[in-house]
Amino acid sequence: MGTSLRGTGPLGTAALTGTQVTAKSPMLESRSPHTFWDDYGYLLAAFWIIFLIIPVLSIATATLPLGLSILGYGLIASFAAIYLRAFHQFRDRLGAKEAGIPGAWLWFLLLLGVALAGIPLLGVNAVSYGPFIISYAAYLLSRQAMWWITSLTLVISVSVAIVSGELESFVFLLGMLLVLSIVNPLNTMLIRRGMAEGKLRVENLMLIEQERVARDVHDALGHSLTAVGLKSQLAERLLDTDIESARKELQQINELTIEAMDSIRTTVGGLRRTTLGEELSLMRAALDDAGVRIVAIGAFDDCDPVRSTALAWILREAVTNVLRHAHATTCWIRIGEGRLCIEDDGDTLTGSREGHGIRGMRERSRLHGVRCELGVSEHGGTKVELSW
Repeated sequence: MGTSLRGTGPLGTAALTGTQVTAKSPMLESRSPHTFWDDYGYLLAAFWIIFLIIPVLSIATATLPLGLSILGYGLIASFAAIYLRAFHQFRDRLGAKEAGIPGAWLWFLLLLGVALAGIPLLGVNAVSYGPFIISYAAYLLSRQAMWWITSLTLVISVSVAIVSGELESFVFLLGMLLVLSIVNPLNTMLIRRGMAEGKLRVENLMLIEQERVARDVHDALGHSLTAVGLKSQLAERLLDTDIESARKELQQINELTIEAMDSIRTTVGGLRRTTLGEELSLMRAALDDAGVRIVAIGAFDDCDPVRSTALAWILREAVTNVLRHAHATTCWIRIGEGRLCIEDDGDTLTGSREGHGIRGMRERSRLHGVRCELGVSEHGGTKVELSW
């Protein structure tokens, strides 16, 4: 009668029904797909229709004229059709809203009207509609309505059983009503709690994704703009002495801007992938252009592929900081077994506040199981040491 319609509760439908996402990203789709329970879970309500055998047998065993018997069967069939139709129409919102579902009251009034119309034909057996009534109220109406309807149904059913003198015959039905009056509220509570947890989980994923995009865009643009700035200064100095060299620098600036745009597009699309070896080649060129000598030690192409992309981004940010802030003359980059170290002989970070770039390095390291330590280099500048 609806109690098991979402028997998986927050572990199944409830956790998925409420997780609708409004932002596109590689991790999240713009809208969560409909699940099996969203589309077909309402069919479990059909299982409980078997309990309408009680009013059916009541009509079959009664000495009613043929016309009234047909009318009785028709009312029972109408009751079943309305019940299933309502659950089908609101199948993706069952038990989801404490305030109830707009439009569900119309079907409930129809359901109640058919049940009341059958009383002259069914007599005391009309109380067999009770489980359907309270289940409908639990999953489709408001919480307040559920408690009122459940209480009234229990009171009426017990009163009918006592007044009719057939209390023993109603033991099973009364027991079912008592169980449903406990299970239905618990089930709807679990559904709503599961949906709330699902919503929080999605919001957390969205936040993580936003931070990822912010880090990637910062790292990609930070390096490219730094390189463009250095090359534009160099081109400006060469304009008066070597026009051809200045033209080459301007051409490289154009190439860098194109590369930066491609990097932004692939980063936002979640497709940005680079290896540590590839990034080292780019950083070598950027340091050379800035007049900073680079000393690279180790086999960078043999880096752990699982961490290679993350380490490449961290290397880019560390070198960008050297170019932008350190005023260094030499940069040492070493890689060994489970260790990557970037050092310079420029200014240290002592007394300075951590910017977005350093926070991004720490966050990338944490997400990929890498330990990130920043300190003073033995060469006098800054040291970034990664270990895993």
